Amino acid sequence: MRFEVPFVPEAAYASLVAGQARALEAVYFRLGPETPDARLPGLADPSPMELAAGLAALPDIPRLGLLNAAFHAPDLLIGDGLRDLVMLLDGYLAAGAVTGIIYADQYLLQALSDASPEVAGALCAIPSINFRLDSLERASAIIEAAGSTRFRPPPSVILDRDSNRRPGHLAAITQGLHRQWPGIRVGVMANEGCLYACPYKTAHDAHIALSRLAACRVGPDINRDLGCLRRFAEDPGRMLASPFIRPEDVGRLEGVVDFVKVCGRSRTARDLRTIVSAYLAGRYDGNLLWLLDTLEILSDRFTCDNAALPEDFFARTADCSRQCRVCGYCRTLADRLVSRRDPALPRYTPD
Repeated sequence: MRFEVPFVPEAAYASLVAGQARALEAVYFRLGPETPDARLPGLADPSPMELAAGLAALPDIPRLGLLNAAFHAPDLLIGDGLRDLVMLLDGYLAAGAVTGIIYADQYLLQALSDASPEVAGALCAIPSINFRLDSLERASAIIEAAGSTRFRPPPSVILDRDSNRRPGHLAAITQGLHRQWPGIRVGVMANEGCLYACPYKTAHDAHIALSRLAACRVGPDINRDLGCLRRFAEDPGRMLASPFIRPEDVGRLEGVVDFVKVCGRSRTARDLRTIVSAYLAGRYDGNLLWLLDTLEILSDRFTCDNAALPEDFFARTADCSRQCRVCGYCRTLADRLVSRRDPALPRYTPD
């Protein structure tokens, strides 16, 4: 299996990525601290110059810049913000540091295409996983919409995370896309520990986009107090019902999809080395929650030994009814494997 992984220009992590180039489908990255994407800005986000230098030093791997915020301010579609974004993309192109973008706002894609056909024509446009491509019909419509602009057509798509443990469904969509769009690559995202059919997802993405436009406080607190983290803490069985794919189970999707995307780009470079290495090796020894985006926030309060999960975990949860209220398998498993941790200060260990 091939992997799409985050990129940060930290020496040890960049060396890992370069050394595993043959196993990689692509790398993806935040274009800069102020560019709009689907994560809150971090305190230590690298500058575009640092990113461009690190990316240009990689072997020949597709390099995908993130523009996947749910929506944008009007001036980013028609004004100075749009001009600045075109100039940023042009600079990355001149440095040989970007081959495409990942987008979630079709308005922005069209605006960029109109503003600079030359820049658009040099880049492919890949729909974000947040388009929630859960059927052949929906995926085809979004691919066609991307192709209506001056950007190069999408070379790949990531299917909706809720389909991760439905191998028959995944195979049917993948085969259909291969027939309709010869050469397209189809992937899934492995380690986002979101609620199945998350009822907060649309509003959460909107909160993140809004936080870049106004003084809108958003982050773990809203999910802890009102959202998914509260649901997980109240019902740990939901943690195991989340449609993540463990490193040990990636092989079960060989021949079903073409590649697996690993998330975690808001984590430290040290964390990324551990996460990406686990997926490349097909094994992770440690707290499963720590491995997963979203659930990682709870990994100081809860622990679940990944090695303790039964070997048939993927098979038991694949193509299940998704009726957690009446099934009880994940809840029973969580009662046995998920334990609460006493509050404590983390032990400091230098990189």
